Amino acid sequence: MRKFLFVLFILLTFLLTAEENLDISLKEVTIIDLCNYPNLTEAIVDLLYLTVDNLWHAGKYSKIFPIFYLITKIAPYDVNAYAVGGWFLINGIAPKYSDRKKEEIKNYAIEFMKNGIKKNPSDYRLYFEIAWFYYNEKNYDEAIKYLEIAENYEHPFHVENLKAHIYMKINNKTKAIEVWKKIKEKYPEKKEVAEKFIRKLEEE
Repeated sequence: MRKFLFVLFILLTFLLTAEENLDISLKEVTIIDLCNYPNLTEAIVDLLYLTVDNLWHAGKYSKIFPIFYLITKIAPYDVNAYAVGGWFLINGIAPKYSDRKKEEIKNYAIEFMKNGIKKNPSDYRLYFEIAWFYYNEKNYDEAIKYLEIAENYEHPFHVENLKAHIYMKINNKTKAIEVWKKIKEKYPEKKEVAEKFIRKLEEE
């Protein structure tokens, strides 16, 4: 009964906060789609993501993160909610403040993503997002630490790519060449890029 009431609340919130010019047939389709979902949690999460999209286009950015937070409570294994929610705090909310408040928001974002890691320890994405944060903060040691954890799980090229560029930035040519050689072997489609950087580093 409590689950039904919660679903009803979410549905009514969505319908009542929709744009005024929303066609009535679209509202009806939304209700029908919700009823047809085999998984009720998935239906709620999809509606919440739609709410995020509506808030984004309406410019109501301050209301977006609470939606991501709610998604992680309903679907704690939704890595995307942790990743995008953390990114949004760091890049969409924190820049509006200065000094202490700004740092508090950034730290909260990192803790939020770390909570996501606890629920999804074998997914590279949150390790990469945290590494990217530390890279932008010029905390290269922490960035490399999280990239090396990300490498333990299935991941795309940009994990090693960022790692190689960090080593280049801190002028550790030996490590940079080592990573570019690994990229050359592991990602044949990036062979020319890797070889270009290897030549550049060896010539310096």
